[in-house]
Amino acid sequence: MSKKILVLIFLIATALNLSACSQNSTQHDKSVDNNTQKQVSKNLTANKLTKTSQASAITIYAAMKYKGKWQDAYKQAVKNHLSISIKSKTGFSRIFKGQGYIYQVTGNGKEQNTFYTLKKDEVSFFNHKKKIATVSLNSILTFLNDHQKSEEVKRLSAKTVLGARITSNKYGVKGDAGLAYIPKKLRGIWYNKKGKKLVITAHTIEGEEIHRISTAVVTTESFQQTKHWARARIENINGIDCYHVQSLGAQNFGFLYTVQKNGRNPAVVTYSVDTGDYLDSYWKSTTIAKNNVNAEFKSLK
Repeated sequence: MSKKILVLIFLIATALNLSACSQNSTQHDKSVDNNTQKQVSKNLTANKLTKTSQASAITIYAAMKYKGKWQDAYKQAVKNHLSISIKSKTGFSRIFKGQGYIYQVTGNGKEQNTFYTLKKDEVSFFNHKKKIATVSLNSILTFLNDHQKSEEVKRLSAKTVLGARITSNKYGVKGDAGLAYIPKKLRGIWYNKKGKKLVITAHTIEGEEIHRISTAVVTTESFQQTKHWARARIENINGIDCYHVQSLGAQNFGFLYTVQKNGRNPAVVTYSVDTGDYLDSYWKSTTIAKNNVNAEFKSLK
């Protein structure tokens, strides 16, 4: 065999070997990239947290960092459920001044000493009446990611009840079991034909907070704290789902809020509980309200 042929065979073999190495290297790099992407996707990020996973993350962080009552609450939550009751700052005014809503944490459904508040990206932790620390949510998530706690957060999140009933006895207004979540279909800014606004948020109607109250009456010493509180329940009257709202200090039986439609346009329609009479209708805009002045709504009598 001539030298030229031998050299040619050698060059072809070398090229094939290099190609195989290159393919193996590429496959290895892809494998590394995929593993890295999987690792990154498991990391907790603030913009992808649900409300329950946020509460779960905050609780696990506090249990790891502050031990004591927080750790007790976490251990109980793993066995049972993580219950988060949303309490009004008016009920806790002597303890948490100007902190917004207070999130009371328990793992057994009973009132405990563990609370946190949220202000934008800042989480403040409390044990009893003492503020422990204020930490940014991003710092909390970084800490949990560093300790590979994303799966633990996910598991606890599945057992988390946000807006749970936890009746106050030691803290806040006695008998207050926390803020209620108003049905989503009622929430928003609505207008009647005269341009009057009806503002309904997750926990308020016209600035009045909707609470779960476990006692028949609120004690007289709490009247000042509860003057903008109401209780509510869902009732079905003549086949219509109604949200029955009654102010705590009201002399009447309150009002009924329903969502009804005229064509494609939804409206919040209000009625008197005392008489069942139609009161008003509120729409997505004043223009829509004016265009639907002759709309007919169901009777609750």
